[in-house]
Amino acid sequence: MSKLDDLSAWRMFCSLCKTRNFSDTAAEFDVEVSTVSRAVSSLETALGQDLIKRNMRPLQLTEIGSAAYESAIHVIRLHQEMIAELTQRSAQIDGKIRLSLAPGFVTRYMMPMLMEFNSMYPEISFDIVGGGNLADVLQYKADIAVVSFKPTDSRLISFSRGRNVYVPVASPQYIEKYGMPQHPSELSQHTVLLYDGTVRHATKTLSNGEEETEIKWQKVVRVGNILAIKRSVLDGLGIAVDLPLLHCAQEIASGQLIPILPGWYHPPVECFIVTTKSNWRMRRHRIFLQWFQPRLQAFFREQEELVAPFWRLPTKTLVKEL
Repeated sequence: MSKLDDLSAWRMFCSLCKTRNFSDTAAEFDVEVSTVSRAVSSLETALGQDLIKRNMRPLQLTEIGSAAYESAIHVIRLHQEMIAELTQRSAQIDGKIRLSLAPGFVTRYMMPMLMEFNSMYPEISFDIVGGGNLADVLQYKADIAVVSFKPTDSRLISFSRGRNVYVPVASPQYIEKYGMPQHPSELSQHTVLLYDGTVRHATKTLSNGEEETEIKWQKVVRVGNILAIKRSVLDGLGIAVDLPLLHCAQEIASGQLIPILPGWYHPPVECFIVTTKSNWRMRRHRIFLQWFQPRLQAFFREQEELVAPFWRLPTKTLVKEL
């Protein structure tokens, strides 16, 4: 970088033009007199011309020094105005936050949460613009996303949201008609309704905490809508091997759904709330995230507590990085 691009040197020069005294300018910037002298000298060297007449007291400006002062003081004022405006904007609460969230979660749970937050901060509005995809944040389509992995991109910051727990379930009427599957090998005798969508890929194996086994089925229906799978399982049309706990905890507790495959499950996955570092500097984003993270963590803990009397929860949780 050229010394002529050094804004701090120009600030010292403009101060010197007003004080006409190296000591007073040094005191203003809380630096040594030699620091001020070097800053001005570096500008003169880069220009190839003197800016001040050092042999006169008080200091006098040269012709080029007077012209430089008029231009530099204008640039410094513009810079100060820009900093003030940006600081004010980042401190503002009012504005919009764009969220990228899994559709199934939005449909049943997210809207009440947003209404709760909005009652405290009515000046903040929300747009739900995506389906829980990191690309939405990286492409500036969304400000915040919730994803099932920990991003490693240095432009981002992330906060644990709590884990996604997946439960193999069937309806009582299905079990009465077709029997209770006890081991993944028995799935070859059943119709499996399998999620395969934008949030995660289809489950191929199940674990018991020590070993994994491949899923085989008599008939499989791949569906990209988790709520459609839940409705079909409730109607006894098939079984789900990986229904997210938040979509079935209440139904398990009420007996509408019954956990199957004792001891076998899709491993839980830690999920993260993600935003960019620049978004984090904006006050409304910080306020929302500082409320949203513990609110989500508490919500997912409540779902686990609700189902704990009816199903043994896995202890291990996967943390994927991407």
